[in-house]
Amino acid sequence: MYKEQQEKLLEGLRTQNILQKGVHLSGDGRNDSPGFSAKYCTYSIMDGSTNQVVHYELVQVTEAASSVGMEPIGFKRGLNSLLEMGIDIDVMTTDRSPSIRKIMRVDYPQIHHEFDIWHVVKGFFKKLLSVSKKKENVDLQPWIKSICNHLWYACASCNGDPEVLTEKWKSLLHHICGEHRWEENGRQQTCAHDDLTHDQQRRKRWLRKESTAFRTLSTLVLHPNLLKDMRQMALFKHTGSLEVYHSVLLKYCRKNLHFHYSSMTARSQLAVMDHNENVNRQQATTSSGVPRYNIVFPKQNKDWLARKIYEPTTQNFRDELLQRVQERRSDPTVLFKDPSSQVSLPDIPCNIATKPKPDKEAAIAKHVSRFSK
Repeated sequence: MYKEQQEKLLEGLRTQNILQKGVHLSGDGRNDSPGFSAKYCTYSIMDGSTNQVVHYELVQVTEAASSVGMEPIGFKRGLNSLLEMGIDIDVMTTDRSPSIRKIMRVDYPQIHHEFDIWHVVKGFFKKLLSVSKKKENVDLQPWIKSICNHLWYACASCNGDPEVLTEKWKSLLHHICGEHRWEENGRQQTCAHDDLTHDQQRRKRWLRKESTAFRTLSTLVLHPNLLKDMRQMALFKHTGSLEVYHSVLLKYCRKNLHFHYSSMTARSQLAVMDHNENVNRQQATTSSGVPRYNIVFPKQNKDWLARKIYEPTTQNFRDELLQRVQERRSDPTVLFKDPSSQVSLPDIPCNIATKPKPDKEAAIAKHVSRFSK
């Protein structure tokens, strides 16, 4: 069932190639452990136009030098698989991982590499939160959320132009000081928002340009690496839907339980089919047609937020799957443990041990010995 569904999705991507609509994909990895001791990494690739997962790769840690090295392997293997299947990829969106950036720059120069705005904003938020805890930068705290929202706005409204994106991002340093009209490069610039009233202007806690908080913010906003990366953020791509899929994957592959490779493969395929069936759910409404929301208090935000309530998920793929199981079980031509019907697994070690298993008696003797090494 998974392969049939995947082939339909790939056929849709091939049609996009024929119609020259451009194939935009996004990818992200998910480890099976909350720490740095992961055994498996599941790298998933999603179609940006439908938010459906079109391919995934499962990597075991024995294939890499460490847990950190699994994600680049899964990324490159997944991208190669799609290219071999005849998919011409125009844009690939990932996080700003140095290893993946190098892979894209060296091995796939024909594919435009975009950075995920969600990860960029998340990282910038952590930096702002960290520096604002210092006494001299405490004036930044009321502005943290607005600064992150401005980064989203700049990427969403630049119409794919990196120069416009950079200009809008830098305008933050004027607005945050209460300066809404200024001259730059011989041109008159203005903020994009409506004119503030006298009362609004008076109530805002503007920063002073000579303050330490403003100088700290300027260093972060005008950091050369961030301004350089903005040239790969102008298309406003983000992997928020992949994070939603990872929540579905967590239902099938919990991080506090160990699964063998064959089980991880089957559970990942179930998660893909579950996500793809429910990816286009609409917001739930009341009997009178009013959209439904839930009021929550996230610990990180420390403020009450309204979140959409979506329609319940459906599990129709499970009914079809059970029907196929029954039909296969009733087929007298299918033999139990028939070699031709077994799932082929990659040639990987059965465990993550780097040494052969020792004799049990020798291991016990070493354990109880006082001078064992």
